[in-house]
Amino acid sequence: MKSAVFLSPKIVLEPGSVSNKFYHNIDFPKGHIAIKNFDAEVVDEVGNSVPLHETYLHHWVVVRYYQRKGVEVAKYHGNLGFHQSDFIVKRNSGICNGGLTQYFGLGSETRKTITYVPDPYGIEVGNPVEVPPGYEQGWLLNVHAIDTRGAEDRLGCTECRCDLYNVTKDEYDRNIVPDYVGGLRCCCSLLLDGNGGGCLHDRRRVVWVEDKVKQMQKGWSPWLS
Repeated sequence: MKSAVFLSPKIVLEPGSVSNKFYHNIDFPKGHIAIKNFDAEVVDEVGNSVPLHETYLHHWVVVRYYQRKGVEVAKYHGNLGFHQSDFIVKRNSGICNGGLTQYFGLGSETRKTITYVPDPYGIEVGNPVEVPPGYEQGWLLNVHAIDTRGAEDRLGCTECRCDLYNVTKDEYDRNIVPDYVGGLRCCCSLLLDGNGGGCLHDRRRVVWVEDKVKQMQKGWSPWLS
């Protein structure tokens, strides 16, 4: 088995602020591999885990996609989303055919959750025969983090309850419709000025095997020792 640790670009936050960004072409193990374990958490600039009561991890997802060759997609986009003309989302092989396209992640409950795939199985990715002609594989990370330090209502802040504060703009400076009561588009009201900003990272640890992948069965691949 092999393992590696990867960091996202800096996530800059200040008390009461939110970051909900999409990072394309993130660092990830290359080749035809079987993933055995995948862990992620939010850390500060020196690598210390950041507690949820300071920075609430609303969600994070890692998505596989195929990008058209010759088309440059910047590593970071503020709000591109998942559906673009030059790349195809390669969803997981689960039964949910709707929005749950990610291979890993979702809410704060994923922290410390065991993701190890027991032998003789692994999550197969990077099979070259699956890549459409003219495309290449890439990985996308979306991190939605909320800095709740100094918030007037921390619980309301983690639930993105913009209606509590009569706020009319979201984190992208888009107008919020009058009947929106929260859930995703975030904003927080502060009791006092906060303690200043800071830079965080999403840290991912991946464990995989690359020379024992045998065959694919609906996205789950047995590998032999």
